[in-house]
Amino acid sequence: MSRIVVADNDVDALDLLVLDLGLEGHDVVGAAESGEEAVALCEALRPDVLVVDYRMPPGPNGIEVVRRLRRTMPELRIVVYSNYQDARLHEAAQRLGAAYLHKGQLAALRRAVRAA
Repeated sequence: MSRIVVADNDVDALDLLVLDLGLEGHDVVGAAESGEEAVALCEALRPDVLVVDYRMPPGPNGIEVVRRLRRTMPELRIVVYSNYQDARLHEAAQRLGAAYLHKGQLAALRRAVRAA
């Protein structure tokens, strides 16, 4: 199974991701409440997968987190998991080599993480 970092500024959503992915047998090695924290955890812990929300004020959003991590960790599998349904966000994530899934699609998230 995968080593995962999850990032979401909504603590309830973060807890759900940690619980769900842990129950799926993954090792959730870090949980972040901001984009800055997500980048720092990924660089320190070197996970297989990052699941990151798009909007996490006041710092960088999920797409910016993907951009930053692509420079230092090009092999990292990243899933942007968000309530925002904007074609431009989907395209930006895809251009950067990340998946973009709508929150609430836990089965799709599990598949994306397993694909790592």
